[in-house]
Amino acid sequence: MATDNEQKKDQEIKDEDVEIEAEIVDDDTDNPEDEVVEEKKEEVNEYKDKYQRLLADFSNYKTREEKAKSDFKKFASSNLLEKLLPVLDNFDRALKDANEEDSFVQGIVMTRDSMLKILEEEGLSEIESDGAKFDPNYHHAVLAEESEKVEPDYVIETFQKGYMLNGKVLRPAMVKVSK
Repeated sequence: MATDNEQKKDQEIKDEDVEIEAEIVDDDTDNPEDEVVEEKKEEVNEYKDKYQRLLADFSNYKTREEKAKSDFKKFASSNLLEKLLPVLDNFDRALKDANEEDSFVQGIVMTRDSMLKILEEEGLSEIESDGAKFDPNYHHAVLAEESEKVEPDYVIETFQKGYMLNGKVLRPAMVKVSK
C-alpha cells in the first residue's frame, strides 16, 4: 500500500499535470505563432482583395479604351463630312428648279447621288424634317408661324437639311415651325 508520502507526491504530480494542462490551454490562445499565422492570413486576404480590384479596374479600362477606339473610328471622318455638306446643299439648290430631261442636269443628279451614296456608307443620314414633330435635338427653329393647316410644334418648311453621323447630330436641320 502506498504511504502518505507517496500519496502526497502522487497528488502533487497530478496537481502539476493539471496546472501544465491549464497553461497549455492558456498558451493556445496566446500563442505568438498563431498570431503570426492570423496576420499572414489577413495580409494574404488584403493582397487578394487588391488584386481583384486591380483586375476589375483593368477590365473596365480595356472596355473604355475599346469604346473610345470604336468611337474614334466612327467619328474620325466627321470633320471632312461637315466640310462636304455645303457641297451637297449646293447640288440640292442647283437641282431644285432644274429640268430633269436635260442631260447636263441628269449628270449633276448622278454626281449628287454618287456623292450621297459614299457619304451614307460612311454613316451619314438625313434628319427627317418636313412634316415631322419639332425636336430641338434635331431641328434648329429659324422661324415660327401660325398655321391652320399644320398642327402646333410641327415643321412646316425646311430651309437647310440636317444630317447625322452614326446616330450623332452633325448639323441640325434649319426649319420653320408652326405655332
